[in-house]
Amino acid sequence: MEKKVAVVNGGAGGIGRAVVRRLGEAGYALFILDKNEQAGGETLEELRQQGYQADYHVVELTNAAEIKTLFAAIQREAGRIDLLVNLAGGTLHKHPVQEFPLAEWIEVLNVNLKATFLCCQAVCKLMRERKAGVIINTSSNFGITGGAGRTAYAASKAAVIAFTKSLALEMAPHGVRVNAIAPGLTATARVMGGYDKAEWQRRARQIPMGRAAHPSDIAEGVAFLASDDAGYTTGQTLHVNGGMIFN
Repeated sequence: MEKKVAVVNGGAGGIGRAVVRRLGEAGYALFILDKNEQAGGETLEELRQQGYQADYHVVELTNAAEIKTLFAAIQREAGRIDLLVNLAGGTLHKHPVQEFPLAEWIEVLNVNLKATFLCCQAVCKLMRERKAGVIINTSSNFGITGGAGRTAYAASKAAVIAFTKSLALEMAPHGVRVNAIAPGLTATARVMGGYDKAEWQRRARQIPMGRAAHPSDIAEGVAFLASDDAGYTTGQTLHVNGGMIFN
């Protein structure tokens, strides 16, 4: 492909759709990975109607064999992978630590950390050989502050930051940049579904900028980190949270 190629996992989610639209605007050919087939199909149709070059694959992001096979297929088809955005993840389970089932704890770490590792591993050899590429991982404000009842999620998102720094050091000599983006409270359907209207408005007003993030706010952060404007930036975590936390 003559266009730069972006692989976005979780690209059919609330933030994911905004990200793939923004990357489409930036001229990328898009490969969307998401286990939600209905949302994936809808996102693909929307992108194609807007004239963007896109494809969609359903995949279990914690399955090493599936990831390896899929990324090899994308490489054969596209001939290149210029950008990897790891968006997939979530809190999934919230419990006091003494009541946290081990299986659920591991599930949260797998979705947020193992999947990120596997997708990064799948593109690193390709990017090293081309001596070019960008990787953007997703952390969270909870990776800095922690969160009662969110011990697994907070631990996984803190680990993403450390993983990103370490991978950035490995890849910098090969011309590959690795950064993380850390959204704060963001107005996606999934997040808003956990609040009634009054509670949501109260939470949003507590943010210094007076509102929750729009998914497009996160997408702009991703677009910046992917762009040549961030060409000397690696190993960093970009917090897009309206002033919820500073780091």
